[in-house]
Amino acid sequence: MSDENVVVHIKQILTQKYCLSADETVESASLCDSLGETLVSLDFPEKDFYVRLLQHLRQFYNSEFMFFSNRANKALTSYQKLQTAILESQTQFPDLYSQLQYDIDRLVLRIDARIQETRAQVAETEKDMVQADVLYVETINRYNNELTTEQSNNDYDHYFDSLSNIFYTTGYLYRLRGKNSNDSSNLYQALRNLKKAKFLGRPKLQSVIEKTHDDIVLLTLEKLEQQAETLFAQGLEKSEAEQFNSAKTSYQKSAQLYHSLNNIRQSVEYELQEQIQFSSYYEATAKNLMIQDNNEQAALQFSYASQTLQKVLQKIPSESLKENFGPQISYFKAMQLFCQAVTEYDEMIPEAIEHFKEAQQELEAAKSKAEELRNLPLIKNCVDALNKLNSYQEIAGLMFHSDAS
Repeated sequence: MSDENVVVHIKQILTQKYCLSADETVESASLCDSLGETLVSLDFPEKDFYVRLLQHLRQFYNSEFMFFSNRANKALTSYQKLQTAILESQTQFPDLYSQLQYDIDRLVLRIDARIQETRAQVAETEKDMVQADVLYVETINRYNNELTTEQSNNDYDHYFDSLSNIFYTTGYLYRLRGKNSNDSSNLYQALRNLKKAKFLGRPKLQSVIEKTHDDIVLLTLEKLEQQAETLFAQGLEKSEAEQFNSAKTSYQKSAQLYHSLNNIRQSVEYELQEQIQFSSYYEATAKNLMIQDNNEQAALQFSYASQTLQKVLQKIPSESLKENFGPQISYFKAMQLFCQAVTEYDEMIPEAIEHFKEAQQELEAAKSKAEELRNLPLIKNCVDALNKLNSYQEIAGLMFHSDAS
């Protein structure tokens, strides 16, 4: 091979597209080695410059190999040594350097970006996330410098590679921020940028795109779960204060959130929670109706609450969980009987006494089981209901006994 052909081949390596994988860098490095062996046997005035340039290209691909192999520390050291060596060559061969100035400058800009990126990777490995964030921002700035230079020279082969690196690094940065702060808005930004990088030809991004999507779903689920739990807690607090209308709203919103959660990711747990919220909604509605002396409708609402929880029990595989729900269902059935008895009492129907008695027995059984389970809210509900029921029983007993006389 003549000296002219060797020089042409070296220039082709300098100007070729960047490698996108470790395997591609091995091929380019091997080509550099082959040309180096040929170059040694030749003798021409510019030989020393091209020997040096070929050495730089060989070291660049070696650095790239370590970069793509996720060996950040070694890649960083190699890039830094290469950066210094190229600067020395520019000083030693100014005339020959000027003939290839654009492509060597472009390579220097790429090395500078890689140095920032590998420094960021090292900081991330060392759990210094603040420093990693700063360095990834600097990496993006360096790729932008490269992009501007390539655009000015109409070098769109390298331009699109730099653009894909900008999108990838931006996506990775937002993913890092989103993971560290549990902020789904950052993860959405990450997803958008990673998809753009993939569109521009960046390989092996599908798995990280899928992971980012999964992270977004997970954060969304966690956020909705927290909101639903908060609303349920608010409903319980308002029910305790006998603010039943406000409690109903909280339970309803909580049920809607659990319904949305189940649409995003189907789960028996979400289905159960949705039904539990509805049973609480019916209970609050019933108690609000009792305050208004509309016991007939209150009985109907307690019936709905009982039926809802019974449907829940059919989907629960755990016997211990079923046992926990049992006394709550008994309480709802007792309250349905209680409201029915109050309606009969108001209408002077003697069967009220028997239904009061049945409700009392059911409430006492529910209270006993709740005490075993240490279900304090249910114990309180049973005690309150028994106190009211006893008052009705005393008056009803006197009233119907007097009528019988």
